[in-house]
Amino acid sequence: MTVTIKDIAREANVSFSTVSKALNDSPLVKEPTKQRILALAKEMGYEINTSAKILATGKSNAVGIYCPEITDQQYAVYVLEVSRELRQRGFLPCISSSSYDDAKEMFSRLKVACVIVADDQEIQFPNTDFVYHPFSGNADDQEKNHYTLKRDAALKAASLLNHSGHRTALILSEFHSDWLYRTLKRDSEFNTINHLQVNNNDIDRLYTSLKNTLDQTIPDAIICSSRNLAELTFVVGKSLGLKIPEDCSVIAFDGNVSSDSPVSLFGYSSKKMAAATADYVYAVINKREYHYVNLNPEMTLNYTVKL
Repeated sequence: MTVTIKDIAREANVSFSTVSKALNDSPLVKEPTKQRILALAKEMGYEINTSAKILATGKSNAVGIYCPEITDQQYAVYVLEVSRELRQRGFLPCISSSSYDDAKEMFSRLKVACVIVADDQEIQFPNTDFVYHPFSGNADDQEKNHYTLKRDAALKAASLLNHSGHRTALILSEFHSDWLYRTLKRDSEFNTINHLQVNNNDIDRLYTSLKNTLDQTIPDAIICSSRNLAELTFVVGKSLGLKIPEDCSVIAFDGNVSSDSPVSLFGYSSKKMAAATADYVYAVINKREYHYVNLNPEMTLNYTVKL
């Protein structure tokens, strides 16, 4: 049976209007009362009627999330985490990974309060209060966005490798991405940096390309632009007789650094980034002051890096 505001009011022993104001985050309701009502609504399984809210206010509690590259792991994990964080703050996340025109139409019909773009392009959505670009290298509405975080994480990993005696590096990245190579080529202290771009969906070609490269010279470290690519590199390297980390260290960038990876990782926490995004969106929509939280690059090391 559907839970209504009247059900919550009866259970909380408060008026219908108090529950309505609490659910809409009104400053007219004292914070302890508001939190009690919100907790009770969640416990009872209450869901906001988005259509009714649009008719009553011209706005909804929906937040659009546009992710044109949903198959990219870093975006997929972020979208999953930010959806959870938005729900915890009373929003209805609406995800689109289809064409821009389809997404624009869907967000317009739902009258979303905001659109979060999970992509490195600064895509705009007209008739939306604001559009947030956490993955854009030009974003200036937060102190450390995704672009800054992954650059800082790469330089932190390079510094650790340099200080532990690694002087040469092979940067292994997908065809569509060269940010890691450009970052380390410009700002790291490696004496020699080579770059190999591969398709991690083509194991045979990856094997051949990596074998040809390693036949010429074995670098002190192989630095990969994704966890998946590093895990494939680890398998290929072993099949070529490469001893890791004695002959060569292997480490990779990942947008969700965790300790369960078979290879060493550097990057950031998608969960923390998603929480920061949800806090920012909540503050802007509700016209609250937002205190920036500077996220820090993270790293987890195991036996694939020689220290």
